[in-house]
Amino acid sequence: MRPEHLTYLVDPKTKQPLKLKITKQSGPHVMAGELYNQQNSYPLIDGIPQLLEEKQPAAPPSFIEHQKKTADSFAYEWNTIYQENPFEKQNFLHFLSPFVKESDLKDKLLLDIGCGSGRFTKQAALSGAKVVIATDVGDCVSAAFDLTKDLPNVCIVQADVYHMPAQHFADLAFSIGVLHHLPQPQAGFSLLPATVKPGGRLLIWVYNRRHNFRAVYIFEGLRKISRHIPKPLLFTLCYLPAFAVHGINFFTHALNRLHAKSLAKKIPFSYYANFPFSMKLNDAFDVLATPKSNYYYVEEINTWFKEAKLQSIQTYEHPEAGITAVGRCP
Repeated sequence: MRPEHLTYLVDPKTKQPLKLKITKQSGPHVMAGELYNQQNSYPLIDGIPQLLEEKQPAAPPSFIEHQKKTADSFAYEWNTIYQENPFEKQNFLHFLSPFVKESDLKDKLLLDIGCGSGRFTKQAALSGAKVVIATDVGDCVSAAFDLTKDLPNVCIVQADVYHMPAQHFADLAFSIGVLHHLPQPQAGFSLLPATVKPGGRLLIWVYNRRHNFRAVYIFEGLRKISRHIPKPLLFTLCYLPAFAVHGINFFTHALNRLHAKSLAKKIPFSYYANFPFSMKLNDAFDVLATPKSNYYYVEEINTWFKEAKLQSIQTYEHPEAGITAVGRCP
């Protein structure tokens, strides 16, 4: 981390400010040290503050096990499989749409909750954000740090959605493709408005249940088996569905060349038509390896936002079966 980013972080337990003790620095980054206050201390290892709760006595064993398996699955995915590609900006802005545009990010304080490889963190930073704090609970933060370490407006932090190291910080906090994998998704969501400054916005993207037969009834059935397969073997097997999607995408391209664009959009997996094979492989593993996914109706997500006392709530159901929702903190 860069020392100047300390001012944006708080103790995830007490929400109090932290101090920084530096034991190793490389260029602009503090590579080793400690973040601390009178109550608690947290290590800073390989450039990344590890602001994690060591013990969660109130959490049942099943909750902790779910968190660990999910974190391990995504760490393998982002550290081993992910390859950066030229379509990440397009993908990022798609998930934010239609409520947040690239121009809305300029000079803003942003919070990327569940950053994974840091691919969207990087795009947010390149869009002109003042600072992007990006968090994830798993070891994938190493990949995120490597991807963004040359950007002076990015700080990668290892932290848990249920114990965020930010308080009334963000002009915009976003969580894309994360909450539906949590052991207690709505409980996790209910804690996120506190990370946003008054008048700021909170945006999420989650899986849509409506018109999503393929995912709910086919992918989930396969996942019950595939999630138990050793990760290296599953990764190899994922070449089969990735090649299948890649082949189907040729029909989308053919229809587009024939100027039958409305029909092309109805071809399965048309969303992936312009994406590289590596992204299809990555997403195939994502679908089949994750311990659990939840699917929601937009009416349920509206309820989440209302119960969290958010205002100016807007929701949008994307054609590829995702929901973008945004609300403003009073």
